[in-house]
Amino acid sequence: MKSAKHSNSLQEILYCLFDQRIYSDVDVDFRQLIRSLHPKVMLGLPVVEGTNHASCFPRAVIGSEATCYSRLWSEVFAADIFASQFEDGHPNLYMGLQFRDKVLAQGGGNEAMELLTSFLGREPSTQAYIES
Repeated sequence: MKSAKHSNSLQEILYCLFDQRIYSDVDVDFRQLIRSLHPKVMLGLPVVEGTNHASCFPRAVIGSEATCYSRLWSEVFAADIFASQFEDGHPNLYMGLQFRDKVLAQGGGNEAMELLTSFLGREPSTQAYIES
């Protein structure tokens, strides 16, 4: 399970880097860009010959480019919340209600980072995600 999760995360990072480059560089060769990024991000795995990995990135075409960033960060924050507030691995009614009241009930009334920091009692960390 962990290797599949990490593979998906690496692929999301690849797509995020791809996205940044296609919108910040001029005259980008999509295939060449994927060929140069893929082995660096995917831990040395080469692009399979005869494939066009860039075509698997629909967000670049459909106009929701930020999806890859928000999905990855939501996993990072979820891992931090779970590790720090539900560390015994069991549902905790009190913490669940605190999360509902301090984060979810606020809706878009406050900045998401402020809500998360208030709930955690500290700045969010990437450590739990990295360790999972």
